[in-house]
Amino acid sequence: MIVSEINIKLTILGYWGVGKTSMTNSFMDKEIPSMYIPTIGSNIIRKEYKLKDEYIRVNIWDIGGQRSFNPLNPVFFSNIDAAFLVFDLTNPKETLSELKQTYLENLRNKSPECIIFLVGNKSDLIRPEDTDVLLNNIRQSDINDLPLVFISAKTKVNLSEAFELLIFRYLEKLERESNSEQFKGIANEFTGLINKKKNDLFNLIVNLEDVDSTTLEKKITPRIVKKIVTPDDERIEIETNIVDYSDFQANLVDFDLVKNSIIETFKNNLNIVKDLILSLKTTPIDSLMEKIEKTSEELNQLREDFELKLDNILNLNSNKR
Repeated sequence: MIVSEINIKLTILGYWGVGKTSMTNSFMDKEIPSMYIPTIGSNIIRKEYKLKDEYIRVNIWDIGGQRSFNPLNPVFFSNIDAAFLVFDLTNPKETLSELKQTYLENLRNKSPECIIFLVGNKSDLIRPEDTDVLLNNIRQSDINDLPLVFISAKTKVNLSEAFELLIFRYLEKLERESNSEQFKGIANEFTGLINKKKNDLFNLIVNLEDVDSTTLEKKITPRIVKKIVTPDDERIEIETNIVDYSDFQANLVDFDLVKNSIIETFKNNLNIVKDLILSLKTTPIDSLMEKIEKTSEELNQLREDFELKLDNILNLNSNKR
């Protein structure tokens, strides 16, 4: 039997510093850098799952959130199947406002069928006394109609489960909207593969109508908040704090860090280009034209992303001189 391929474009959007790249790195079991390095354009990471008759390929697009490097490019919002809108639980007011004003409208206009989750990152930094303010900020954000989950990229609490829940929701939608028997039962097959139950995944979703500060504290803090902070911990926290990259001339080492990051993500994206082209060879003839059109759009996005990376490398070199 020929194994078919299901491609899911999953995009992570949000303000700079909320932990988007840390989410993808931690999910893929990669090291989280101790110093913040802004994502230029996009970085694409691939996660694959092999079911019995289907091969699930999740292309995770990590989109840079620092506006000085990443002007709002419409291609970043096109043809998205699923998306995380990420905010910082330690800075909910500003980062939620950015999601509403900058990202949500573009996403709904360019990819109206996209499945969207609201993700609060850095739950390991929430203190019990912060929960009332946090809940009020989320409720007043006017985007609290989206499914909401709390995660920690650093400690991996709820991280893999959040990705798996979004993938499961997409497979449920595919199964529901497809007329083919091929996808019948595929969502349940996926939960069997990851050894999770549907209810376990859906229990991640925070219901703002039912939750209060006490129940929220019990839901997210006992495993990750209670810790003794030593002077050494405070020193490390200061040394690894987010760096403001609005003025690179203050530290020439920063230029090299960002430049190396741009080059590395560019190489990674080239592999995606190769796979996109090779996938055309295995596409059934009756859906080949549709696949070619979608691949062409993806290649155009990657081309624009390359131009953005190149412009930033040239600007960094110019500033360094």
